[in-house]
Amino acid sequence: MRNPAAPLLDRLDTTVCVVTSAHEGRLAGCIVTYVTPASLTADRPRFLVLTSHENLTHEVVEASAILAAHPVARGQEDWVQHFGFQSGHDVDKFAGLEWEAGQTGAPLLADALGWLEGRVLDSLDCGDHTARLVEPVAATLRDPEAVPLRAAEVYAGGLDDPRSAALFPWSR
Repeated sequence: MRNPAAPLLDRLDTTVCVVTSAHEGRLAGCIVTYVTPASLTADRPRFLVLTSHENLTHEVVEASAILAAHPVARGQEDWVQHFGFQSGHDVDKFAGLEWEAGQTGAPLLADALGWLEGRVLDSLDCGDHTARLVEPVAATLRDPEAVPLRAAEVYAGGLDDPRSAALFPWSR
């Protein structure tokens, strides 16, 4: 039986982001669609990022307590394939990409429309993901005209994840 919350949960669309991190020389990056602001006060900005327990990025963020979130712009759909459908355990996702280390050491992607770099203040195990409360230490919006790619657009555009028949498990 279909979960009655599914039609509403499917409408909570989010921006697709590449989340990067580094620890002891190991770089990691993955696609994340669970990112949201988590504060209304300008003097205490915070955001939430959920990382999948299956990803190398999850392990590296866990060890380093730092990350950078890069919103993916329309026209960068190839980043979804590059960072989302291959494992950092098997390939170097940063080979051939321009990047620099940020203030925390997290890799900052040169071609990103911008990034939020921060330190993880707290984590909450959510089952198959871990929610990270992040305090930004640096932020750059390089292209204010760029339109962020939304999770629903990725799935509607045919970039199907072979591991999942539906956008969210409760939709199945």
